[in-house]
Amino acid sequence: MAAYGEREDLPITGNDGAMVASHSRRCVPVSQQDKALEMLLELGNPAERKTRAELLDRALQTARLLMDADAVIILNPSSRRGHRLALHNGSTVPAVIPPPQGGSEVARRFAETCEPLVLAELSDDGSVLQADGCPGVEPGPVMFVPLRQRDPAVGYIAVYRRCGRARFSVSEVRVTLLLSAYLSSALETQRIASGVQKQSLSDDLTEVYNAKFLKAALRREFLRAGRFGQELSVVLIDVDHLSLHNQENGELRGSILLREIASVLAAQVRAFDILAKHDDDEFMLLLPETGFAGAMEVAERVRLAVEKHEFSQATTKAVTVSLGVGSFPREGADQKAVVAKARRALILAKERGRNRVETLMKEAA
Repeated sequence: MAAYGEREDLPITGNDGAMVASHSRRCVPVSQQDKALEMLLELGNPAERKTRAELLDRALQTARLLMDADAVIILNPSSRRGHRLALHNGSTVPAVIPPPQGGSEVARRFAETCEPLVLAELSDDGSVLQADGCPGVEPGPVMFVPLRQRDPAVGYIAVYRRCGRARFSVSEVRVTLLLSAYLSSALETQRIASGVQKQSLSDDLTEVYNAKFLKAALRREFLRAGRFGQELSVVLIDVDHLSLHNQENGELRGSILLREIASVLAAQVRAFDILAKHDDDEFMLLLPETGFAGAMEVAERVRLAVEKHEFSQATTKAVTVSLGVGSFPREGADQKAVVAKARRALILAKERGRNRVETLMKEAA
């Protein structure tokens, strides 16, 4: 029996089904093994909230340490393009490996049977060597363990050692299977949590942020702008004659139109801007670190994009929006004052014929 901190190579099954054995024993530093085991436990801890990228990175690091590997690759089942993440020994940042022509041979085999594939030498199997080898590692012992999620496709965790190194033992295969199970569960939990969170923060119809999120975002951004002396702008957006469109074409068509408009609006803003549903027929754009001139430019760009877009639910009348702009701190010292200015500017835009951007800045000057 191997002592703690030591690994013993046990008989394993080769590609041809025959039992192969290795009598070499390799000592792994106990502290390194402790660290890897701790990482493994953290990966399976539901209280540890991580992004998908963080989970995959943690799994790569854990497998490399536990298996004393020269490289580890993860093919995630949800990777539609078949890209793989690879972590080489001595590197701290995973690299993205493009998919091989014709796809993964190992993934195809796992679609039929989910038994781990352990090869004494990767070069023993030509089709796997070509499709699922690891760039930068001379073909040697390799272990492929299936990685399953709800996705019908099958991925894997692949652990590589360079030519001449010890083969993988049964115990190492079992540990990697455990890692795969932990990672699959963590990825599924993260997927569900992200979906639930998105649902709780998004408007059901338009899929932009809802009024509840907007309320918190307004408070947060105005506090930040005040604390750091930054500019901040608000744009209120109203769909022109939406109630008339609903009367003439039905509520269903009106709902589809509103969703399309939200998509057009979202395409015109920066990643850190906030687009949210405000009232029934209104949207609000919250523009951090944006003064009056920048907000007017964004508002006009949004107006023009809607005017030029060909909507699937459009009638003979053009689909347009009216917009009102308010800016902090030039038009108010707090959230309430600035939003009120944007509201009055929106009313002015409607009164002056709609399909236009208005501001009260001239009045305030």
